[in-house]
Amino acid sequence: MPMIKTLHKWLSLLVGLQLLIWLGTGLYFNLMDHEKASGTQNRQSVESPTVDLQLLIDPKTVLQAGTNVVSLSQVILLSHPYYLLAHEKGLYRHFKSHYSLVDAVTGKPFVITKTIATAIALESYKGSAKIISTVKLTEKSDDFPKEQNSLWRVNIDDALNTSVYVDAGSGRLIGHSNDDKRFVDFIFMLHFMDYASEGSFNNVQIIVFAIFTLFFAFTGLIWTVELAYNGQYKPALLLGRTLANRKMVDIFDKHDKSLGPLAMFAHENLLDSLLNHDIALPSTCGGGGTCGRCKIVVDSSVKMTSADKSQFTAHELKSGYRLACQHNSDELEQLTLVDVTEAASQELRLISSEFISPYIKELRFKSVNDRPVKFRAGAFMRFFIPAAKGNSIPAYLPAELLHHWQDVVHMEYEHLACSRNYSLANGDGQSDELVFTVKIQTSPNERVKPGIGSSYICNLAPGSTIEAVGPFEEFYALPSSGKPMVMIGAGSGMAPLKALIEEQLIQKNSSREIYFYFGARSQLDLIYSDHFQQLSERFSNFHYLPVLSRPGQDWGGATGYVQDHLAKYLATGLQKAQDKAEFYLCGPAAMMESTIDLLKDHGIGDNAISFDKFE
Repeated sequence: MPMIKTLHKWLSLLVGLQLLIWLGTGLYFNLMDHEKASGTQNRQSVESPTVDLQLLIDPKTVLQAGTNVVSLSQVILLSHPYYLLAHEKGLYRHFKSHYSLVDAVTGKPFVITKTIATAIALESYKGSAKIISTVKLTEKSDDFPKEQNSLWRVNIDDALNTSVYVDAGSGRLIGHSNDDKRFVDFIFMLHFMDYASEGSFNNVQIIVFAIFTLFFAFTGLIWTVELAYNGQYKPALLLGRTLANRKMVDIFDKHDKSLGPLAMFAHENLLDSLLNHDIALPSTCGGGGTCGRCKIVVDSSVKMTSADKSQFTAHELKSGYRLACQHNSDELEQLTLVDVTEAASQELRLISSEFISPYIKELRFKSVNDRPVKFRAGAFMRFFIPAAKGNSIPAYLPAELLHHWQDVVHMEYEHLACSRNYSLANGDGQSDELVFTVKIQTSPNERVKPGIGSSYICNLAPGSTIEAVGPFEEFYALPSSGKPMVMIGAGSGMAPLKALIEEQLIQKNSSREIYFYFGARSQLDLIYSDHFQQLSERFSNFHYLPVLSRPGQDWGGATGYVQDHLAKYLATGLQKAQDKAEFYLCGPAAMMESTIDLLKDHGIGDNAISFDKFE
C-alpha cells in the first residue's frame, strides 16, 4: 500500500500539471485573434491568368517522355503554365511524394531553383518585402512539421519575421508563418502534448499520459477502498449522530491502570482528541503515519491501515498495536497508552521578533504565568495556529531586506487552525526565555499558500500570546561519556544543534570535542556566525566549520555542501575515532538522508546517529 500511495501522489502531480496546461491553453484558444494565429497577415491571393490551350503541347507527348508517371496535372507558376508529373504520390499533399515539372509550352524540364522559389514567395507576399535569405531545408520544418517533402524557406525582413515555404518539387506554396503563428503553434504543442513536434495529437506522449491517468484513477480507487475498508469514511449522518455528539472512550496507561473515560467527539482523530485532553502522544510527522511514534493498543479487531502495517510487526498488530493518528473515536471503546510524553499546555507571550537572515526570524517567548519552562537542549514545542487571515509578505519587514522579498508572490489568504512543531534554540540554562529560529516558508506561485505556521508565528507582534504544548524532549545529547560530538546542520535546522552546543559548553562546561558543520547558501544565511566564532575562541574543544554553497567573492571559507566536507573529515581526522564519535543531525530531509548514507558507508552504526526530523 505505501507504494500505491507514493505512485498516486506523483501521478497526481503529473496529471494535475497537465490539466492546468489544458485549462490555460484552452482559455487562450478562446481568446486569441484567429487571423493572427493563421500567420497570413501579409499573404495575398495570386490570380492565375487565362491560358491559351492551343499554345500548350500535347500532354500525351509529356507522358510518353516521362517514366513511372502516376498522374499529370496542369499548374500555373509565376503566370506561366507547367505540367506537374507525379511519379510517387502520397495520400495527402503533405505526405512523401515525388514530382517533376515540364514547361507546358516548350516541353522542357523545369526545376524549382532558389531564384524561382524566391519569386513564388514574393508573389504571395502583400506589399514590398526585403529578402533575408532563401534556404533549402534538409530536415523537417518547425513551422510546418507535417510536411514530409523537401521545402524552400524564404525569410523576409518584416516586423513579424515572416517565412514563406515553397515545395521544392512541385513549386506549390505551402504557406506563410510568422512570430504570431509560431507562438500559437507553441500553445498547440502544449495543448496536444506534441513535444516531439510531430504536428499531430495522435502521439506517444498522449498515449503514455492516458496510461498514467488510468493508473492515477486506479491507485486512487484502491486507496479509497482501503480507507473505506479501514473505517475512515463514515459520514456522521449515516452513523445516526452529529459532530456535536460525543462518545466515552475508556483510557488505560501502559500498566493497565484505568485513567477513566474521556469524552470524544464522534469521528474525531485519536491523536488530536487525546491532545485536547492534555494527553500528548509523541509525533513528529504531523499525523501522516510515517514516524510511527503515536502508538496505542486497542482491540485487535480494529482494522489495520497501511500505515499500521508499515510500522508494526505481525505480532504487534495481532496484539492490537495501532497508530493513534490513523484511527478515530468511532472505531473503539477503549485504548491503552504505550508512550505518553509528559508535557503541559503553555500560554506564551512573544517578547521579541527579529530577522537574523532574510527569511529566518529569531522569536523569543516567555510563559504568561512567569514560571520558567524547564527543558532539555534539543527539545521542541507544538504551537497551535488558530484559523486566521494571512499575508505572504511579513509584517514589520526591515527596509534593508525589502529587495530579498520583491520577487515573492504577494497574496492575502485565509487558513484553518493547525499545529506546528518548532525546536528550541537556546540551551545555556541562563535565561527563562524560550528561543526559536523559524524560517518563513514562501509561496512558489499564486496557487500555493505560503507556510501557514511560519507565516503566522513570524507575523505576531511583540506582546501577542499563543498557545503551545511541550516541551517534548525527543532529540537530546546522549549521556556524557567524553565521546566526540559531530553536529551537522543547515538552515533553520540549526536551532536544536545550537541548543546542544550551548548546553555542553556553557551549562555543563564539557571538555569533550565538539565539531559543528553548518551549511548555508550565502553569508546572509549564515545565522549566529559571530556567536559560534566567539564560542570557538572561548572553548578550545569547539570547532566551527561553516560551508556555503553559493558564496560571495569575499568569502574565504569552505564552499560546496556540508556533507562533502564531512566526508573529508571522516576520511582523515575521525577515521581512527569514528567508532566512538556521536553524530547529531538536523536540517532539510535531502541533506540528512545523504549524510546518514555517508555515515553508514563509513561503518557508523545507528546507535551513534541521532537526528531531529525537519518536518
